[in-house]
Amino acid sequence: MRKRTNALRRFQRTRKNEGLREQRKTSYLEEKARYGATIKREKIRSWKEYCNLTTSSNPWNDVYKLAAGKRRNNTQITTMRKPDGSLTEELRETLQLMPKHFTPEDTDHDKLARAQARQPADTADD
Repeated sequence: MRKRTNALRRFQRTRKNEGLREQRKTSYLEEKARYGATIKREKIRSWKEYCNLTTSSNPWNDVYKLAAGKRRNNTQITTMRKPDGSLTEELRETLQLMPKHFTPEDTDHDKLARAQARQPADTADD
């Protein structure tokens, strides 16, 4: 249906014959409406099918958790590529590499700003 709708959209290329252009535009708009309605109907059907996966013996499955906002995505830290090209082998090694990989190198400006921030303020009280 999408291909047919997109093909009918090419009515815009009809330049010299206004009657033919309007006829093609009408058929495009009808097909576009049919296509949109089909997509909507299929989305609803798919959602209902997903919701019907709930059994009466266990109503607290994925559908409930999704509706209640209680789904958790457990992300697992796996491996990272080391500067030498090899991969980390254990979680501890990966966690030690992460700050080095994701934080930028210190510039001279950064070092100077940090040193100045450590110095107590030498101004008169307000």
